[in-house]
Amino acid sequence: MKIDLEDEIWSRLYGPYGNRSVNVQLKNLFREWDISVAKELFWEELHHQDDVYPATYASLPWLVALSPSTDEAFEETYLFLSHVIHCACSVGGTGCDGTGPRGKYRGISTKIADHQHSWIPEREWLTAEDLLVLTKLEQWFTENHLTIAERCLSLATFDLMLSAYALEGFATANGSPRIAHSVQMFAYAEPVDFICGELGAFDNHDSSVVAKLYPHIHEASPKLASFLLDYPGCTFDPDDPRQGKMG
Repeated sequence: MKIDLEDEIWSRLYGPYGNRSVNVQLKNLFREWDISVAKELFWEELHHQDDVYPATYASLPWLVALSPSTDEAFEETYLFLSHVIHCACSVGGTGCDGTGPRGKYRGISTKIADHQHSWIPEREWLTAEDLLVLTKLEQWFTENHLTIAERCLSLATFDLMLSAYALEGFATANGSPRIAHSVQMFAYAEPVDFICGELGAFDNHDSSVVAKLYPHIHEASPKLASFLLDYPGCTFDPDDPRQGKMG
């Protein structure tokens, strides 16, 4: 669901610093993809300390359509998309303390009152008439985020850090934030015993997500795949034909 970039609702679709003409930046990217413009848009206007916003959700269909399909631009965009999916699907509310309102996904509540923040001028608040747009954005995300998260896995490589962030959206969207956090700690060279002590052992659901991940990463990032298979509690064995449908 791509909202027309000339639609006046963009003046009410806010990010971490209120309404900052995100549609203008998207139009600039539409004319010519510029990695520096894209990075500023991603990390300054659409995301802040693991919070995402209505402007984020409104931008996603455009970013999927506009992003080049190869090279640095693809990598930068899909690492961002993976992180957005991770943030959106994480448990808890919004805000630094995680107690703010949320809807089905973090940052896209379909209760208009949840968007009437004191740090946004009242004249720029989303209105009851905007509820249909928010509902459609939520629906678009529901229908597309798993496919996008899977595409992010194509970034998996021998670079552990890159691979860890490429798969965080997929892991969390499939209900295993523990995998998302554990692989990042592993990429930062934390010992397995320490990681397990902090996050706990994998349970059966985590193991089923490992089974889903494994075909995408076992050749591209074998060290990361081995970490997941050997992590305490993981019951998935890729050599066991009885587990072929575990994922």
